Formats: sequence, structure tokens, C-alpha cells
Amino acid sequence: MFVESDTRKNVALNILHDELKLEPLEVSRFTIGYCHNVYYVETKAEKYVLRITGEESKHFYLGSIKWLSELSLLEIPVPKILEHGQHKDVYYVLMTYILGKDLGEIYHTLDDLQKCTIVKSLVGIQKKISTLPPNKEYGYGYNSFNTWIEFLESLIERSRKRITKNNVFDTVVCDNVFAAIDVQKDYLMNVEPLAFLDDITTKNVLVQSGKLVGIVDVDEICYGDSLLTVGLTNMSLLAMKSDTKYIDFWLDELQATSSQRKAVMLYTLLYCIDFMGEQGMTFDNDNTVVVSSEKVMLLKSIFHNLLDSL
Repeated sequence: MFVESDTRKNVALNILHDELKLEPLEVSRFTIGYCHNVYYVETKAEKYVLRITGEESKHFYLGSIKWLSELSLLEIPVPKILEHGQHKDVYYVLMTYILGKDLGEIYHTLDDLQKCTIVKSLVGIQKKISTLPPNKEYGYGYNSFNTWIEFLESLIERSRKRITKNNVFDTVVCDNVFAAIDVQKDYLMNVEPLAFLDDITTKNVLVQSGKLVGIVDVDEICYGDSLLTVGLTNMSLLAMKSDTKYIDFWLDELQATSSQRKAVMLYTLLYCIDFMGEQGMTFDNDNTVVVSSEKVMLLKSIFHNLLDSL
């Protein structure tokens, strides 16, 4: 999905012309994403993706350079970096274009077999990621913690700050998630700091003809419980008012235990307050989450249903 009107488009055009020596026939901005300005670029000869990152998110730019290269060595279908560098006060990466749509865009068109096929691909990808050298700490390289619980609590505190700033929800929801973590602390204390991709959910997973064809927007690797990704995906589907068969297929493919399934519900609850914190928020790339009474009521309903299930 693209938006044609964009005040930052001139920056993209300048990078294409001055740095990359490209003469594009089309430059259109993707509307998805919160940290970067991402553009579809088409020339006479080729199609590309140009991603532009501000100074405030430089660590994501550096992470993408590192991890896209490493993941390609694991034969994971990620874009190939063609050029990267700095243009004035922004950083850019020119990548190959992978033809496909985000899972969330076409989820409603998929049948059960296709959902299972995509899940199998994702499970295989996460298994490859888990072979990367384990970390001694949890979370991300630029912000790590001694325990998995400390990392989860940092996510709650991030949501609390956003909820307080945006003043759409009550921060009591954060206290509820802290209590839910305490109930499952025996499981959480035994999580090992293994590598996984945390944001391959209803976005960043490209699908074509019912099959996974690419993983995009890889800025970082998380260390801990890869079921966190399942929880975020579950929350994304609930927020879309979609069925969650995909999650059932995912957990079945992993042969998840009852403790792991409960953890997924906890992680879904954790991301529910994350979604609450994003309501009304303006991100680094000037994308603003518009607040609606319908979305507020939906998130409240999801939150209470999840809390009751725990």
C-alpha cells in the first residue's frame, strides 16, 4: 500500500539521483512501518526498495546492514542490500524488491492449507535463526537484560510511558500484565537466550500465491523465547478481527506444551497493552496512529478476554 503525497519524497529523490545515480520512473512510499520511510522505486531496468532512516533510529539502520547479510548466509529469503550510506542527516539502504504482499493484507484470502504452509516456512526460518550463537543476555543487542522477565517488564514500562503520554487508556492495564507475569514466572525464568526474529508477524512476511516468498524489515535479532513472535502475531490478528487458526497451526507445528500455550496468551496480553500505547502516537517517520472509539473499545475487549483466559 502506498501514499503518493509525502513531504519527505524529495529526500528520497535526491538520494536516488545524487547518491545512487538512478533515474526512477516511479517512487511511491509504503504506508506501513513506524521507524523508517520506505519507498518502492521502479526504473526502466529494475525494481528496488529504498529505506531512509533518521539519526534517532541509526541503530536500526546499522542492524539491518548486519542482519540482512547474516540471514542471507542462512538461506533465509531476505532482500539483498545493493547500496547503503549516509545522505546529509539520514541513512539509506537500497535493496532488491521482493514481489509479494504482507501476510496481513491477504490473510482473509488464504485457506487453511496455505496458512499451514506459511507457518511451516516460518517455523523453519526460526529454527535457522536459533542456530546463531546464543547471547548471554536477553532482548536486543542495543538494549539487553540479565533475565527474560526483566526484558518483558521493560516492554510493559514502555507501554506505560506511551499510555501515560497519549492519555487514551488507563495505566492500570500495565499493572495487570505485571501480575500475569508473576503467575508464569516459573516458565519465564527457564527461558534460554536463543536468537529469533520477533517481528515476522502479519507484517514483514511477504506472501505470493499462498506461499512465503520473503522476510523484510529485519533491523534486529531478539534473544529469548521465540513464542513472543507468536503472541504478537496473535494480537495482530485479533486487532484485525480475523480468525486465529494461523496461531493454532503454528502452535501445533511446534508441538507446543500447555505451558508454552499459556505463555503465548501472556505474550498476546503484553502486546495488547503495546497496541494500547500506540494509540495516538506519532512515530519517528511521522506516521501517526489515529485514535477511534471503535478501536479503543476493541482493544479493551481483547484485553479483558485475554486476562480472563489467564
